[in-house]
Amino acid sequence: MNKEKLKKLFKHLVYMACLSVTILYLFFYIVLPYITHQGKIVQVPDLTGIHLDALDEKLSKDHLHYVITDSSGYSAQLPPFTVLQQFPAAGAWVKENRKIYLTLNAENPPLVSMPSLIERSVRHAGLLLKNKGLKLGNIKYVPDVTEHAVLEQWHNGHPIAAGKPIHKGSIIDLVVSAGLGNRIIEVPNLIDMDIEEAKLLLLEQGMRIEVSDYVKSKKTSVGTIISQKPALGSKVPLGTPIHVSITKV
Repeated sequence: MNKEKLKKLFKHLVYMACLSVTILYLFFYIVLPYITHQGKIVQVPDLTGIHLDALDEKLSKDHLHYVITDSSGYSAQLPPFTVLQQFPAAGAWVKENRKIYLTLNAENPPLVSMPSLIERSVRHAGLLLKNKGLKLGNIKYVPDVTEHAVLEQWHNGHPIAAGKPIHKGSIIDLVVSAGLGNRIIEVPNLIDMDIEEAKLLLLEQGMRIEVSDYVKSKKTSVGTIISQKPALGSKVPLGTPIHVSITKV
């Protein structure tokens, strides 16, 4: 084979190689991304608290879709039929037409079983209510041979039996034994104590707590008691409210 033919063959091979590279580049960087919409990504918006009726409008501008996976979750801070949780999370980058999986807030709180609080201490009763997602309401102290034991449990002005279904978040009032006679109690130190811990401590001793002020502070965690009235060591009648100031954000 002479030199002229070799030169033509070499040029032909170079042209074929260039053409192959061009075709591959066009396919992977232009044709394929166009077909699969690769590179067209959008940021997932925060849907928390958005009502079901507003989801289509909220997501359509980003060419996203949603799927409801659960509607039995519940939060008292959000209206019914609003988004409680989402996946992918807000701020994530996804391709257009991606499905966002949502959990909606239920219309009503879930039902829980009313615990038995009778004959338990106020502190123990408070812990049982908290574990069930129920709230401790008013406490009425009455004369009785026992002291600080729960005698009755009430809901919405009526006694409620243990085991009865009740909505989570409901308020339970208690009738508690105060012993016989008028008792005088010494006020404990609540400073630097968490408000929830202090509530249980005072209830156990026949007193109750009332938050009278919220104060900003960077030195203590939120919900910490920074002042109290009456002060430590004061002598007060059974059932006296202790007014406190706590820190806030």
